[in-house]
Amino acid sequence: MPPAVRHPSRHVWDFWYHFDHETQLFHLFYLNADHGLVSTAQHHYAACVGHATTSDFVTIDWGDDQSYDVLHPPANHWANTCLWSGDVIQLHNGYLMFYTSRDRHQDDGLTQSIGVAYTDDLWSHQWQFFDTQLKPNFGYQTKGVADDLTIHAWRDPFLFRHRDRGQIFMLVSAKALNGPLGQSGVVGLLQVADDHFTEVVRGAREWEYLTPLLEPCGYAEMEVPQLYRQAQGRYELVFSCWAKYDFSPGTGGAGGLHGVTLPQLWTANCDRAKVLRSHPANYVLSPEAQGLYACRIVPELGGEIIGFDSQQGGIRRSGLQTGWAAMDRNFSDLAV
Repeated sequence: MPPAVRHPSRHVWDFWYHFDHETQLFHLFYLNADHGLVSTAQHHYAACVGHATTSDFVTIDWGDDQSYDVLHPPANHWANTCLWSGDVIQLHNGYLMFYTSRDRHQDDGLTQSIGVAYTDDLWSHQWQFFDTQLKPNFGYQTKGVADDLTIHAWRDPFLFRHRDRGQIFMLVSAKALNGPLGQSGVVGLLQVADDHFTEVVRGAREWEYLTPLLEPCGYAEMEVPQLYRQAQGRYELVFSCWAKYDFSPGTGGAGGLHGVTLPQLWTANCDRAKVLRSHPANYVLSPEAQGLYACRIVPELGGEIIGFDSQQGGIRRSGLQTGWAAMDRNFSDLAV
């Protein structure tokens, strides 16, 4: 497999992207920090979001000396700590960035929320931050729990649509309020009608909180959840977990990128996603030992698994193609 593509001066880990069909370029947004912070794991608390472009994830144009830090919430914004993983979508009149951050004045400073920023041009690095703060609620842990294995989780948003019913969904890495301690990681699920999307983006309306899409009671956390389609009409839900937090039956504590096949996603009335509980038939796509983490499935490259190199940092292709297709992530008929 190709070697990791490393930034010339920064340690790089989680990434997300927008693919521009006209230019055939991937606009990468990635977490990064100073290399000197990695040995003590303090890079997570100094993370900033960079912007780069690539056509193949083998050669990456990291931009100029300002491109490693392009998202800056304004003074007095609730997102007054570092930024963590997000999602970017294209609208009729620009682009939205859903990101994770924290308010240092809330709880122990580790309680996570999801925010939204807007730009009309991905090249400009000028983002307008809304005051929107999407907090966990209704069955999801609202803050950290004493003696839990990992910190609070309400991060890594991933959006898709059910166009026939006029609904937009968001997956979130979360924790169940009443889940077993140390194994309460879930894939959270929210929805909003197309007609109300602009209002939730601007914080004028609430998302509808649904019960978790996946609640296996076998992971301390389930990071970077994503959903894809198989040619046979089934759906594949994927997420990442470090081996030390993987207690799921049948995985052998392998950690890494795990998946669950959902033969059916929608309930009979087609306006809510079907919830998968208990111990699903999950499987390991790429174990932690292979050295990749927070992987993305990239449909534009044959559904290849691409993640960050967990040993050295940087972005690396796996060479493993799933053939999976993207969910409906076309939001070009909407505007804010």
